[in-house]
Amino acid sequence: MKHLFNNLLKTTLVCVLALSSSQLLAKVPPEKADEIKKLEKARGGKVMGQRVGKKVINAFDLYNEDKVNEALEILLEIEAKDKFDKANVDRYIGGMYAGMDGKGEEAIKYMKRAIEADVLPFRDHGETLRNLGALSMQEKRYEDSIKYNREYLRFSLDEEPKVYLSIANAYYELGQFDKVIEPAEKAKKFFAKWDKPNQNPYILIMASYYERKMNVEATKAVEDLVKTFPTEAKWWVQLGGFYALIEQNDKALSTYRMAYNQGYLTKDIHMKRLAQFYSTAGIPYKSAVIQEKYMKSGLLKKDDRALATMAQTFQNAKEFEKAAQYFGEAAAMINDPDLYRKQAIASMAAENYKEAVKAFEKALDAKPNREGQVYLGLGEAHFYLENWKESYVAFNKAKESKSSARTAKGWLGFVKDTAQRKGVAL
Repeated sequence: MKHLFNNLLKTTLVCVLALSSSQLLAKVPPEKADEIKKLEKARGGKVMGQRVGKKVINAFDLYNEDKVNEALEILLEIEAKDKFDKANVDRYIGGMYAGMDGKGEEAIKYMKRAIEADVLPFRDHGETLRNLGALSMQEKRYEDSIKYNREYLRFSLDEEPKVYLSIANAYYELGQFDKVIEPAEKAKKFFAKWDKPNQNPYILIMASYYERKMNVEATKAVEDLVKTFPTEAKWWVQLGGFYALIEQNDKALSTYRMAYNQGYLTKDIHMKRLAQFYSTAGIPYKSAVIQEKYMKSGLLKKDDRALATMAQTFQNAKEFEKAAQYFGEAAAMINDPDLYRKQAIASMAAENYKEAVKAFEKALDAKPNREGQVYLGLGEAHFYLENWKESYVAFNKAKESKSSARTAKGWLGFVKDTAQRKGVAL
């Protein structure tokens, strides 16, 4: 905090001059200039006593030589009888303590005394109030921070957005989320008026609504972030997530597509969400293509679960050859009979019956729980390959399982009749 007080401590201390118009706080509206002059006049004109002033100058000579402890020792030894002198000495002591690690509470104590005396010149009183607000925030004395920051704004007529932002932060830290909005909105307004838009008040507004489970309002706050800071990738990502949270899935997809086209989606979770949004919107092909592209690039992890998800997405898109390929890769990683069965079913849909036979046989080798269902599939694949004997054997195996017996019996008669017509004895 030392840098906050350097200017304060290095000013001329023998006499306190009234502020000129050029020294007014930069964020005071021009229409309040006359009011400021009246306040300056009412609180100005007094000077420190010569005895105290000399000791203060000696202290600051040491301070400027970076002998802070020695400077502080001189100030602490001063026994000022005059209320004005004492308030100034307390202010300087507080400023020096503020620059020392672990001395925040001491700094606050002396600055409070200076404020309570209520005799400091206009500018000095205002700056001390503001520094008390900052120090209280630093020491996690959030209610005090709010108190001194609000008093500073009332007293100084300043429109400093950072002070409003600090008040909003303090309310957030206190868990008083509904009270965050008013100072955050003012911070947002005055950042735009005096400098340029700042993201922090927007974030606090969004967080305030989110903490209160007001997700529609939180989404609108993120919309404002995107409109005001359109080149910030993270807000596009957040907005898509919030649209999904309030089940506006079309907007979630649209936002993510725009973010993707602008190159703002760079993490694996981004691509997973984009793929998910395409699937939810009933566009499985684009979902599958995104998964495939970024799995090949290495951004998305290539494991059995990811491969199986991508395979299922290709299947939903009726891209059966791709589905069979990736179900097979997933199955081979963990020798999973169900994934081999899915590979076989996708191969059947693609009319690639030879590959289906291979996949069904791998599923059987891997000891499936529902063996009868696999034999049903194997029998059907052999049937379409006109392997009547192999088909008949497979359906007989399927008949041994209760879950598949009825279907298998129907197929057995059909295979037998077909084989006889083809002149094949079973």
